[in-house]
Amino acid sequence: MNRYDIFAEIAPGQTRIGFFDAAGIIQDVWLCRDDQPDLTGSVHQARVEQVFAGQNRARGRLADGTSISIKLPKTGRAAVSAGAVVVVTIIAPPRHGKAWQAVLDARLVAAALVLLPGQSGIHLSRSLDDEAAADLRKMLAELHLPDGFGVILRRHARQMIRPMLQTAIDQLVAAWQAESISCDPAAPGMLYDGGSLHQRALRAVPDGCYHICPIGDAQSAQIDRAVAMAMQPQVDLPSGGTLWCQRTHALWAIDIDGADADIEKHGFGALLGEAAGEIARQIRLRGMSGPIMIDVPRAGPASKKFRAQLHGYCAEDPQNPEILGVTRGGMLELWRPHGRASLLDIMSDDVAQAALAGLRLAAARPAFKSVQLAVTASMAAWLQSAGAAAVVALERPLELTICLDDDPRAVAYIIDKAKSSY
Repeated sequence: MNRYDIFAEIAPGQTRIGFFDAAGIIQDVWLCRDDQPDLTGSVHQARVEQVFAGQNRARGRLADGTSISIKLPKTGRAAVSAGAVVVVTIIAPPRHGKAWQAVLDARLVAAALVLLPGQSGIHLSRSLDDEAAADLRKMLAELHLPDGFGVILRRHARQMIRPMLQTAIDQLVAAWQAESISCDPAAPGMLYDGGSLHQRALRAVPDGCYHICPIGDAQSAQIDRAVAMAMQPQVDLPSGGTLWCQRTHALWAIDIDGADADIEKHGFGALLGEAAGEIARQIRLRGMSGPIMIDVPRAGPASKKFRAQLHGYCAEDPQNPEILGVTRGGMLELWRPHGRASLLDIMSDDVAQAALAGLRLAAARPAFKSVQLAVTASMAAWLQSAGAAAVVALERPLELTICLDDDPRAVAYIIDKAKSSY
């Protein structure tokens, strides 16, 4: 089981979290803006506005007016009707103009298990293969679960020894008991806020250690490089091959391009072996979700080995991607459940991200000294409106100088005032 070092860089207006594997390679990045709270993992009582029986979906609304799309089970839909107040858990943010995604009932999700407040029994995920399910069944009798809670053991539970798994259960139970709120069952309201970023980050991996890193240190710099790389469609492989990662409105597409690879020296096996590990990493790093289509060179046994290698790397992904098989057109098809917003979506707000990057530069300067920041007019407008709280969090005088063209590629920078000489 891979152990992760989780480094959180807390800066004015945004916390950036990097998940580093045992080899020190960054596998995932979260960008968490203060002005855009993430509802993922929060539990609410929501009012149902409309039921779409043919789609197994309902439209609802939270207490603050936020619209949500609720996934309904194929059986038992009759219990959900327009006007009813139901308990839901938010599982994914809006994408492509859609509402926040939710499922019925309260759920606290961790990498190895799902806690079910208000239910009972220990269940196994349907995605487990027979061998993994058999291993976990041997452990079930030794796990303790308080009354009023159920749990679903996920694929990563198999990698954990019983004490670790019991601790994971106990922590989720304690979080719900300490932080959940009682509401009038007939009215919308928030029951649980999803936990702190610290809690959410530790739940996202089976085994992790959480650290705070200063702005500009080695881990902070790696987060910078990882985000910059994830914004590019091209990823170079050591053998000379290339991955091309692109998103359409309907799916993600990954092409393994071996045109510049030294196949004579390394062979297709080396190219595809490199590609398997890097594809699994790019899926996590970029936050790919939904259907993912991979164009794999036809290379006989090497292609079959690639699928086995990719399956092994994807098994480390807490989001549990599933390899569905090869399409009639020869594309390898994966499905990754929707979760956090993709880096592409988060970074698409280039004005806010450029302004926040400027605030990180300012925050790295000596405390209490005023800072003059060169910005575009759009950055200045954002910092004076939606980003005003981030400026306050800087805790030092900030002077904005509009001296950059309004170009999406513009980078804010510190203007160092010349020292007077006598």
